[in-house]
Amino acid sequence: MFFLDDINRDLLDLLQLEGRMSYKDLGNRIGLTAPAVADRIRKLEDAGVITGYRAVVDYEAIGFPILSIIRLKAPMHAEGIDPKIAAIPNVIEASRVTGSDSHVIRARLRRMLDLEELLQDVWEQGDTITNIVTSSPVPRRPMNLTATNAGRDST
Repeated sequence: MFFLDDINRDLLDLLQLEGRMSYKDLGNRIGLTAPAVADRIRKLEDAGVITGYRAVVDYEAIGFPILSIIRLKAPMHAEGIDPKIAAIPNVIEASRVTGSDSHVIRARLRRMLDLEELLQDVWEQGDTITNIVTSSPVPRRPMNLTATNAGRDST
């Protein structure tokens, strides 16, 4: 586990909200020079704390208004489930989970017919329960690391 000091925690909080901030702007916000910020970011990347940078896409804006959550109950002995799920292009996230289900899958779709086609693929793996998201009062967001005391020793 990588222990975070207050500056790294603040830096990660800022980067999670705006990954395109310049080193200068980041430094101004946390009280460091741009080279010091660059060095800290490099160390966080090298340690595997920062694993990448990406754009956040509004799927509704590009014609994928339906968000479905599919709970899959696959048999324990079924092989190759993860690659089969990963090969479905509309799947934006899939997690193995504990409990009666084996996986929770999130998929973006243009229309209900697309959901039916996706479910045909998933049903080959096991039984499903599907929900359509009507709204997201807390959309996917980064954790506030400062508020959670992330990286501090919990003992």
